[in-house]
Amino acid sequence: MPKSTPKASHLAAKDSQTSRRYRGSSGDQRRNERYEQLLSAGLSVIGSHGYAAASVRSICTAAGLTERYFYESFANREALLAEVYKTQTRVLKNRMLAAFEGSERNSAAFSRAGLNAFFDTLYQNPDIARLLLFEILGVSDTIDILYYQAMEEFAVLIRTLTQSLGLADISNIPNQDMIYAGLVGAVLQIARRWALTNYREPVDSVIESSLFLFVAATNYSAIAK
Repeated sequence: MPKSTPKASHLAAKDSQTSRRYRGSSGDQRRNERYEQLLSAGLSVIGSHGYAAASVRSICTAAGLTERYFYESFANREALLAEVYKTQTRVLKNRMLAAFEGSERNSAAFSRAGLNAFFDTLYQNPDIARLLLFEILGVSDTIDILYYQAMEEFAVLIRTLTQSLGLADISNIPNQDMIYAGLVGAVLQIARRWALTNYREPVDSVIESSLFLFVAATNYSAIAK
């Protein structure tokens, strides 16, 4: 049997190291892909059947993965729910930000653009609507905290943008945080009612109904000065 030359041995070792690095990178990539598959499957199952009926097995079946891979990424169903919720609120927030950036710089146009992005996202994606409006509620104290944190973030976002652009001045209102939190909560309740009536009202009508709240808040501030 021929002996390995130093050069051949060096190349073999290098190939082995490269192979190990490749396998490590590929393994990370596959884990990320499985994670995304599970998030997508979780949204689909929860959106179609509800969180209570979304078992680990049903989510894995929808993802085409075994339960072993579920627990590779998530401690339990609630952990997956939290990640799906955080992912979809980011999607919604990004769509609203894009709408804000493309809108005219006046209060009505600004509010209408954000509301249109919000309601259109729900209308076009019933799974997301069910998750954000219904299935996230009452699961546990931990999920409730996550939900209220997200609502607070939306309220802060709207307040920051409107004030920085000079679109609304409610500085004479004693607690502005409550006003913006109340507006976000009111819009969510309008969305829930719309979803429960199977989106019977045209989206433009729902947007205008919600817009009334923002305009009313601005007008009240002007009168109260």
